[in-house]
Amino acid sequence: MKTKITFCAIAAVMMAMTATPSHAADKLRVGNPSAQAFPFIPFEIALRKGFMTQNGIDAERVDLSGGAQLHQAMIAGGLEIAIAAGPDLAFVAKGAPEIGVAAIAGPPLFLGIIVGYDSPIKTSDDLKGKKIGVPNGALLQWLTKRLMQNKGWGPNDLIQVSVGGDWPSEIAPLVTKQIDAVESAAALGFQLETTKQGRLLMTTGEIVHDFIQHAIFSSNKLVAENPDALRRFLKAWFETIAWMRANKAETVEIARSVTKFSPEVEAKEYDLVMPMMLDDGHFQAAGLKTIQESFIEMGLLDTKPDISKLYTEAYLPKK
Repeated sequence: MKTKITFCAIAAVMMAMTATPSHAADKLRVGNPSAQAFPFIPFEIALRKGFMTQNGIDAERVDLSGGAQLHQAMIAGGLEIAIAAGPDLAFVAKGAPEIGVAAIAGPPLFLGIIVGYDSPIKTSDDLKGKKIGVPNGALLQWLTKRLMQNKGWGPNDLIQVSVGGDWPSEIAPLVTKQIDAVESAAALGFQLETTKQGRLLMTTGEIVHDFIQHAIFSSNKLVAENPDALRRFLKAWFETIAWMRANKAETVEIARSVTKFSPEVEAKEYDLVMPMMLDDGHFQAAGLKTIQESFIEMGLLDTKPDISKLYTEAYLPKK
């Protein structure tokens, strides 16, 4: 009897050892600059569906307001990972202790120009001479300037009006007809259309196509001390993107729990934005060229840096 009990005990211990990971999951603090923006939804899905834990990552989401706060936290050592805008590579050029490690979104389909529901503005040409609300932030201001350049308009042919940095304060002046159009999340145009208050005129992807809208950044410390954790984080991210492409209905449900859009609006946003999400993280040359030009045009840098020194593809998942 004792022998039998001993064998059973040993077997139980062996099973427990097999089921227990050989080491604890790596803790990573991950900065998120916008709680509602669809391009950052993959991280929420990765947490809920277990892609991070399956890859040995204990990820903590840190919500911040905008890119400036995000990179301040990176500089202060408060984050290991930042999910941010592509033009934020300028922070690396300025000496921030971080590096771009994955391109995650291409042309800016997530953003758009919204007009009133009954507005006579039917095409982008009709914006000439009109008032457009532009939230504070270099990217949207740059996109507005790019639109004017594309059209060959002068500096006064589109009247820019500064609006708040959150969705309600961006939309309020449009609904009250203080402005003729506003740059904001494209899905807000879909949402306003349901109440006949506004509609999406165009996405900013029509203004600039070769672009890197969003990228993932790693602290230099993480690269030096735990590159394997960085690799596994990126693996989990791109596994999540593949899952999102294969599971539209569930993706929409998770996304709308964050964005608070209706199922119909969120389904439209999914169809609009998923094509900009990248599957492998590689930095495309044409997008990098536009980013490099944007540094000067946004006033972020005085000269073009060697952009090849601002990112690496060494930690992307292998095919």
